[in-house]
Amino acid sequence: MKDWLTLLKLRITVASTVTTAVGYVMARGQFDLNMVPVMFGILLQACGAAALNQVQDAKLDALMERTAMRPIPSGRISRTGAAAFAVALLLAGTALLWLSGMVPALLGLAAAAVYNGIYTPMKRVSPFVVLPGSLIGALPPVVGWSAAGGYLSDPSIHLVAFFFFIWQIPHFWLLLLFYSRDYVAGGLPSLFDRFDRRQIVKFTFLWIAAVCVAALLLPMVHLFDQTSLAYVIAVAGLLVVVRATALLRIDVTALAKQGGEALLPFHKSCKIRFMEINTFALLVSALLVVDGLN
Repeated sequence: MKDWLTLLKLRITVASTVTTAVGYVMARGQFDLNMVPVMFGILLQACGAAALNQVQDAKLDALMERTAMRPIPSGRISRTGAAAFAVALLLAGTALLWLSGMVPALLGLAAAAVYNGIYTPMKRVSPFVVLPGSLIGALPPVVGWSAAGGYLSDPSIHLVAFFFFIWQIPHFWLLLLFYSRDYVAGGLPSLFDRFDRRQIVKFTFLWIAAVCVAALLLPMVHLFDQTSLAYVIAVAGLLVVVRATALLRIDVTALAKQGGEALLPFHKSCKIRFMEINTFALLVSALLVVDGLN
């Protein structure tokens, strides 16, 4: 059972479910029973897409230390069985979302299509795959919003989707800096093919700052009715940016030349920044829900 659950990538798929709830509460202004099929629907769709991704990446996963022991490359689950499991989850999730309307069901499928049809094959050929890939995280709040009766033309949900789109870029690049050896082992193109490590660190810092600026757009366009919540976002965003300057203070070029354990402090800093930016995104999500309930 544990192997089948591993296919679902629950850390990622549950995050999609949470952001779907954000969009739902923003549009409806409350939690209600109609929210249940929406949440389970997007969760099943996301789990199906995640399982299908592992079917697609089975040979690639076998080359990387971080993923070699996943159920398919290790041989504990067959690719055929995993593919059938993935399709069943996608169909079940789509059916549940359809109960809330055609639009949320199709938007959920669009996210899966981007993930499995664009992101997964494109990451083998382009180091900039994170840009189209970020659409995957931008769509779930729109699914929740539309399922609750919100209009897709409303700029409020556009800004929320834009925030989650921007957030995923430094999220991905911090993982790239942390797992750089795996990308080399898997033969995947990455920013390291175009830039040196120091330049990538600078790019990542700028995108972390961009995430915090994107969060500030939410209260600036009066998306929050409670002014106090806007100040919470501003203070939290400033703290994230200030702490992220730690990346810039590390002479990563010199450490990379030494290699091995010399890079451990840098990897630790990347991991901390990764946790902080994810916590910030979770905080913004929670504040949007709190404001939506009032």
